[in-house]
Amino acid sequence: MHILILGASKDSRNGHKKPQITFDYLICADGGLILAEKWGLKPNLVLGDGDSYGRDFPPDLAAINFQTEKDATDSELAIQKALELGATKITLIGFLGGRLDHTLANLFFITALKTVKFCFKEEWGEVYLAEKTTEILGQKGEVISLIPLTESVEGISTVDLKYPLVNETLFKNQTRGISNILVKDKALVRKKRGELLIVHLKEGDL
Repeated sequence: MHILILGASKDSRNGHKKPQITFDYLICADGGLILAEKWGLKPNLVLGDGDSYGRDFPPDLAAINFQTEKDATDSELAIQKALELGATKITLIGFLGGRLDHTLANLFFITALKTVKFCFKEEWGEVYLAEKTTEILGQKGEVISLIPLTESVEGISTVDLKYPLVNETLFKNQTRGISNILVKDKALVRKKRGELLIVHLKEGDL
């Protein structure tokens, strides 16, 4: 089941167009409901403490209310709920940009979740974890950055990126994987050990 989760980053609320993706279930994490209303989407569930939405959740929506003082962010609570519902794929919009602490926490949180495919989508592109073999689909000339989330990522090989890697190691405290470029509309990234984040900067709609 593909679950779409909408978040509340200011960048997303101010600039996002309605995503051209299909999904089975929609969760709004607090102010993500602003995006849903903007796009004419009715969520299956809204949850949070109401601080970023700014008022009570509409009574006609299924909602789970939390206290402002809690041990998890609305983002984490939304992801946990998606997992409880049996999600096999989770797309998150409105979770990157805005507050740096929330952005970093969201990215690091997904590294512990191995059984579900995650993708963060924003107007400027998308971010996701690399698998053992990852196919990157885009357009020639778009920028691809490979960012280690563990101290090192070993055995990285790439196909159809301008600056190739052949069974190499990228380190968390270095920037070698930043700003590679697609030389075709499709590329491959393979890795052996470690957690690798792929940042794909692209033009156009989601």
